[in-house]
Amino acid sequence: MLSTWTDISNLKKPLKFNEFSVNFNTDLYNAKPLPNDIQKKLDNRWNELLDDDKPGRILYNESKFRLHSVDWKTNEDDDSKLLILNLGLTDYKSFICTQQQILPDEIRQHIEEDHLSHPLGVGCLLITSDSYFVFVKRSSACIDSPHMYDIPGGHAEPRNLKTNSKEDIIEEIISSTIAECVDETNVDRNSLLVDSFFFVIAVVRNQTQYGRPSIEFCLRTSMTSNELQQRYDLQTHIEANETSELKFWPINKISDLLNSSQTLLLITPACHMYHLSTQYNQWLFTVEQLKELRTKANNDYIRKSNSTNCLTVDEEAMVLRYYELQLKDFCEKFEPPMTKMAIAVCMQYFKRFYLNNSVMDYHPKDIYLICVYLTCKTEELRISITDFVANIKNDPDLDIIGDILLSYELLLIEKLKFQLVIHTAYRPFEGLVIDLKTHYLRDNVNDADRLRLTGYKFLDDTLLTDVYFLFPPSQIALTALLFASVKATVQIDEYILKHIYGSLESVQMQNIKETIRLIANAVREKVKYKKGEVKQVVEKLDKCYNILNDPRSEEYKKKRFEQFQIITDYEAKHLP
Repeated sequence: MLSTWTDISNLKKPLKFNEFSVNFNTDLYNAKPLPNDIQKKLDNRWNELLDDDKPGRILYNESKFRLHSVDWKTNEDDDSKLLILNLGLTDYKSFICTQQQILPDEIRQHIEEDHLSHPLGVGCLLITSDSYFVFVKRSSACIDSPHMYDIPGGHAEPRNLKTNSKEDIIEEIISSTIAECVDETNVDRNSLLVDSFFFVIAVVRNQTQYGRPSIEFCLRTSMTSNELQQRYDLQTHIEANETSELKFWPINKISDLLNSSQTLLLITPACHMYHLSTQYNQWLFTVEQLKELRTKANNDYIRKSNSTNCLTVDEEAMVLRYYELQLKDFCEKFEPPMTKMAIAVCMQYFKRFYLNNSVMDYHPKDIYLICVYLTCKTEELRISITDFVANIKNDPDLDIIGDILLSYELLLIEKLKFQLVIHTAYRPFEGLVIDLKTHYLRDNVNDADRLRLTGYKFLDDTLLTDVYFLFPPSQIALTALLFASVKATVQIDEYILKHIYGSLESVQMQNIKETIRLIANAVREKVKYKKGEVKQVVEKLDKCYNILNDPRSEEYKKKRFEQFQIITDYEAKHLP
């Protein structure tokens, strides 16, 4: 199953609610006009919707901000990065007509990306004081996703602006997010912890609606779930007709909510995050499945090479560990510095590549560098190929390494199935530390910092294991927090018992404890190899790897020339 939700912000950690900026320009960021005949057909469809006399239906046109793209701006003083939303204007009618409705092919084929409305939505993951997520059930009056559960949200409204200044637009985005929480749930405005727990967690696109964008926040209220339900039942809030009920879901059971086999709730795609990602659906395995995949990759190469001196599966594992350490060391010394999340992404690219490919088919000495180069792009670490190569030391092929990287980049992306979004444990771990600091360590900031440093060390160690193929990042993050609390001697038992184990049944609690034990054991008991043995195996690899896939070899150059000649001949015959 493909993900319906795409994170386009790739935040390294949650941002304070006002730690973003906007670039408003209607000339650059508005949608392109549609051909007149297509626009007329869409106008007719809109008028048909307005004429529909369905009781209570809510449908009217208003201007909206159009999200064209997101950028990052680096602060030269401290290397911090500022998230920037590039905004134009659109309207709700354009969204309904180009992205929300199913259109016949004769209309849809004329609507390209630049024509789409892309109104910027705002959503808020509201959390009660007793640690429940708050969902609203959209009423039948809503034309967009009726009868489905969603987080409170809506749109920032350009009509509320006094001016089109950056400051006014940012204020409107923030205030509209708060207003949607109040208007849809009837939460007491004074109970919202805006100053202490109000964060930007992602900018997302809903792929089921052609990339409809939304900026997602997280906000806590001091009200309990029971108190909020009582206020909601009063039905005194402004948008009471847009929702039909509230649903409270325990934070520690969020994985059940997102697992269709565990719940009958219909939830909108914006509520799905990790559990709708390709990582969850295509890159999670059992230990036995991992062994089978690696054995298959090894056997496939041996079968096609007809060599009697190939590496065994265990020897391939030794080679991979050797180059994983090389990769980690290269990333940690890289200039400009790579974030821990970027290093984790890079390591997963490398591990994923060799899950289905043998080290004898593609030598790791090139692949690990290409993984770093690709990560610089996906993690928005802007660097030229020249500056990248400057990080490589003592390589005899330094003069051609740039060409090697560029020629292999598409191969790497293809072998990764074009699935480049990696969910790491660093972000959920940071969320746990922030939550812990908010509720239990408010007066002991140093304890939180010690937990963070020790937990990061644990997460760094996971990169040399298979845990990302076996467990969700949230479970890895929880294990890191518990490990850090023991190592740093910070008492967090009350937090764990209340917020993690509080509402679990005994069987569920045991399952979580078992998962934590397995993750901790994987990190603690990772296989260690003797340097002498590893050196021998690496030397053996140099004698049995596929030179047809080595850009330095004459055989590779000949193969590439023949491929190029085939393409050239085809173009000469078939292209005008």
